[in-house]
Amino acid sequence: MAEQAASDLVQFRSTSRPTSQELVQASSSGELFFAVVGHVGSGTSEVATTLRRVLSSASSDSGPAYDAIVIKASAELEDWDAQNKQKLRSEHRGLEKTEILQQIGNDMRRSDPAAVARALIRKIRTTRAEKTGVDLTETGPVLPDGRRRAYILDSIRHPAEVELLTRIYQDAFVLVSVVCDATIRLSRLKDEKFTDSGRDQIEAFMERDAKEGPKYGQRVSDAFHLAHYFLDNTEDRKDNDDNPNPEWNLSEQLVRLKKILTHATVVRPYSSETAMFAAYGAKVRSACLSRQVGASIVNNGGEVISLGTNEVPQAGGGVYGAGDIDVSPIDDGRCVHKNRFCSNTHEQEAIIKKVIKSLRDNKIVGDHIASVSDEILEVTLEKSPIGSLLEFSRAVHAEMDAVLSLVRRGMSAMGTRVFVSTFPCHYCARHLVAAGVSEVQFIEPYPKSKALDLHSDSITTRFSEWRESRERERREKTGKKIKVLFRPFVGVAPRLYSRAFTKTRDLKDGTGAFIVGRQEWTGPTHLGHSSYTELEAQLARAES
Repeated sequence: MAEQAASDLVQFRSTSRPTSQELVQASSSGELFFAVVGHVGSGTSEVATTLRRVLSSASSDSGPAYDAIVIKASAELEDWDAQNKQKLRSEHRGLEKTEILQQIGNDMRRSDPAAVARALIRKIRTTRAEKTGVDLTETGPVLPDGRRRAYILDSIRHPAEVELLTRIYQDAFVLVSVVCDATIRLSRLKDEKFTDSGRDQIEAFMERDAKEGPKYGQRVSDAFHLAHYFLDNTEDRKDNDDNPNPEWNLSEQLVRLKKILTHATVVRPYSSETAMFAAYGAKVRSACLSRQVGASIVNNGGEVISLGTNEVPQAGGGVYGAGDIDVSPIDDGRCVHKNRFCSNTHEQEAIIKKVIKSLRDNKIVGDHIASVSDEILEVTLEKSPIGSLLEFSRAVHAEMDAVLSLVRRGMSAMGTRVFVSTFPCHYCARHLVAAGVSEVQFIEPYPKSKALDLHSDSITTRFSEWRESRERERREKTGKKIKVLFRPFVGVAPRLYSRAFTKTRDLKDGTGAFIVGRQEWTGPTHLGHSSYTELEAQLARAES
């Protein structure tokens, strides 16, 4: 019953009229919903299996046990194909089968971008009916029975799927993103999973998996940064001699997530998680028409010493919106108030028009292109590298705003770490290298950046190479060998940070001794099985 889940939060009082708190707690479903997302080769299935094992075990330190069920998206794709297109046949194997499944997902999403998530939700519903012994009907709801149950979805491939799952399951939904170096992923696919396929074929598949052209195509890179928790699965479970790899810590990362979600014990954020949360706080100050980006700089002690956002610079130092004195819209020089358009896009369009005019004036274009209208040529050139030009933006980028803020206060960026919501562009990357920054962590990708292509001598994405370069510098006593590490952020994401670490229950008794207190209202993953209108009715009845 629902009261079983609620009893973990508070003891009901023996009264004929339940309190508001008791009614809310009694509506708790007791269920959790996880989804795993990761680029091909990152090991999403391994993460899902390990998460099921972690959730299924109980301890005083890591929290209670859940009835954990893994639901595979590939099985739902196969079921849909069997009823519709029938593209998949028994003889399909390896990469060919995976590519067909990819196309089946695209077919499902053509009319509804969240169609795969809908199929997974239907499977959750039927699974709950089986677990609770309820006869399944087409329209009636399948209510939870109050037992702790967790559904693990393997895996997500599109941001619309994340949106739907978030809307349905709210705070009880947790998206886990699996970080894994691209070279490691390629090696796993080539040497272990798709051994009969060539390197070029696998690389093309990896590119399609990350972001296909059509909007209904797979867009793992767009779904990836929406996570609540990032974990690293770059290390293999076993070493080259088939012995357990001491560097493999997937279970430990997932046990920490369980502790955070269940509030079984006191868990507090790492300095990196606080730094990224601060970067996201700075991000929302931006009024840029293109995107919001935030950055924070952390010293060797793990303290946040500077913040930055992508914003138009203001005379006298700093950017608009950063000072104590509010600027009136009349005096506000940001694009949203001054020009009402993006300066970078405006300049790109001007360049495109000049290129087309120059081609026509000099009669460079052939007859077949000469007959094409300017409008069509403009759209074509917008999709060319011209559309990726960055230098006409009026905004100071977030990383540079943070560095400049540091410099204005007479401080150095030497040896610091930078946490930024989006991968640095190549302009910022070269300045971060020159400023002496030791490490950069990011969440969202930025395909326009050429940082790794232009500065491979100074930037690495491999932790082992970064560590080796630092050790070599220590031995040789020179400052010219160290590379700057650019790596994905790992840990509690900003969107979960407040719920994860806010104190919502008593941690001491009347004598001051530590206790694992009960939640006064609900925990960080509460999901009611009643709608708000049903709760309104229950509260009204309790008052009468």
